[in-house]
Amino acid sequence: MALPKMLKPQDIVVSLKLLQYGRDRDAPTYAELSNLLKMSQSEAHGAVQRALRVGLLSKPADIQRSMPIVVRQSLGDFLISGLKYVWPTKIGGLGRGMPTGTSVSIIADEMDVPSPEIPTVWPFASGSQRGETVKPLYQKCPDICAIDPIRHEWLALIDVLRLKTGREAKLAEHVIRNRLS
Repeated sequence: MALPKMLKPQDIVVSLKLLQYGRDRDAPTYAELSNLLKMSQSEAHGAVQRALRVGLLSKPADIQRSMPIVVRQSLGDFLISGLKYVWPTKIGGLGRGMPTGTSVSIIADEMDVPSPEIPTVWPFASGSQRGETVKPLYQKCPDICAIDPIRHEWLALIDVLRLKTGREAKLAEHVIRNRLS
């Protein structure tokens, strides 16, 4: 059965995870990747295949490993210019959860903006803050981010783009470009 050609939110999560491996580091197996990202092996494999198909990942001939590498320029272009249109979000009611967007202090500091008075959070039973809820890009983001602070930073940064326009969106765009260069 052929995989669907359109991206799914977990494809972005997988691509962001693969960023940490670069060309020279040993990349995870599909079993390791699925464990790290709280998804099945078939879900991880499908995410990699879709990301390859659309050019977010690449499998250069000079690399002798099964896992492809991230095409940083393409990933950055999609995160900045496409993601908010494909998976938009909006602020919901108040609830307990995990901070996202500029409610994550590292992201607020990196963007040089104050944290919001009322935090923005992903609904998460084990969350540490009460704030305005926003649906995460991928349903398992809070579970993943609870054990992976770097993915938490990336997904919070992406939420700035999904939620904001103007100055904060431009600052987030700049941070993404810097992180990917």
